[in-house]
Amino acid sequence: MPNKTNDLPTNKGLQTFTFESKVEKFSVYQPIDIKPRVGIDYILNSKNNTNNANYITYKDAYEDSPTNSSILNDIRTYMYGEGLIDEGVGKVNLRQYMSPEDVLLTCKDDGIYGGFAVQVIWNEQTKIPLKIKYIPIYKLGIRYNQLSLEVEGYWFSYDWDNKQRYRPEFYPRFTGQYIEGQNLEILLVRQPTSEPFFAVPDYFSCIPFAKFEGGVGNYAANYIENSAHDVLIVNYNQGRQATPELARSEAEKVRDRVSGTKNTAKVIVSFNDSIEESVTFDKIPPSNLSENITFFTEEAERKIKVAHGMPNILFSGNNQGGGFSNNADEYSMALKIFYRKKINPRRQNWVDGIKQVTDLIDGEIMPWFKDFEEETQLDKTESVATATNVARVDSVVIDGDTIALDEKTLDAQASLKGSVGGVQALLEIQSSYSAGTTTYESAIAMLDLIFGYDKPTAVRLLGQPKIDTTI
Repeated sequence: MPNKTNDLPTNKGLQTFTFESKVEKFSVYQPIDIKPRVGIDYILNSKNNTNNANYITYKDAYEDSPTNSSILNDIRTYMYGEGLIDEGVGKVNLRQYMSPEDVLLTCKDDGIYGGFAVQVIWNEQTKIPLKIKYIPIYKLGIRYNQLSLEVEGYWFSYDWDNKQRYRPEFYPRFTGQYIEGQNLEILLVRQPTSEPFFAVPDYFSCIPFAKFEGGVGNYAANYIENSAHDVLIVNYNQGRQATPELARSEAEKVRDRVSGTKNTAKVIVSFNDSIEESVTFDKIPPSNLSENITFFTEEAERKIKVAHGMPNILFSGNNQGGGFSNNADEYSMALKIFYRKKINPRRQNWVDGIKQVTDLIDGEIMPWFKDFEEETQLDKTESVATATNVARVDSVVIDGDTIALDEKTLDAQASLKGSVGGVQALLEIQSSYSAGTTTYESAIAMLDLIFGYDKPTAVRLLGQPKIDTTI
């Protein structure tokens, strides 16, 4: 039987079909059926209890959306910082209990899935935890007591869609007390959620926009590879072949000769009795396709950033400041807010979970994440001014004489710094110096006299003087 996808329709018995598009619900979350089926002792994070569909949705939103994955990677990086340390009295090296890789993986899962899971390995002799090992939360099912509705343990399968090959194995839930013969338990830590059993990420509301970004990428790839934007039609007028098989064989030869093996253009070969029967191709372009994709892509990026609470200046894809006279000031302030609102609460939730284990090892262990050294230094630098607290200069030096500035002048300078006109004036001073119409000393003096910046701040705004390399 010939391949129907390669056969051209004849003018006899031609039929036209119209297909309606499928409308999806905005929410992608699948409600969970918490009643196990007969003979099955596990509950999975999906509606039909066959696989972890909700976890897969979160995973796809991470892998398919460039904006979402970039933000989640940044959150993981900021959360981990320079690693896990003990801030307690003993300064215990926590790497002997949990490897840096396992810590990073738990931070990653916490961002993508809204929680993480670890294996707690007990020491049979001392009856205290010996190791803490990462285990993927999205590969876990649960077993719960149907009377008390309390979780009793977790089922693990490498692939829930192929349970015959990867049979689920049961592990008890970590309770904080050693039970004879129970040397491996699982601890699951979730971000605060009203869901009774499974983790839910805090960026949940933007998942449809993450799916859209992934869809745009797939559309672009499919358009380049499969669309009819470049079609080559070869008509053999008065060249109809004797049999369909002979026609197909000859058409494949023509295709290879005119397009090569890696050409993305579509090739249509037609054998006709006359030129009046030759094939023509009409393309109907969708209206405003490019403009619509651009608009929705930018809107999706905005919505994803809003859902994550990610300031523009901290986003890896951002290439513009937000209007402050100095991007370093804005970055420092945005970083403080981001740590306060996003990173430190995540760290605290992570630490509260892991301390259930470390308290059994040594009650004086105080696990915490070490901030990046450069971020700490930036935060402590006295010369970095914030948007609401810029160093105020009460006097200036002109020709060796110190001249005090009155309160009215100081207030005017403060107002100018925070205005749009002030920012524009700063840019004009920088441009004038770069063009060579204003000397370095004059530009520094203007920043001092007009805006009231002290010398170190003025130098930071203008940059170091250019070195004259002319001979």
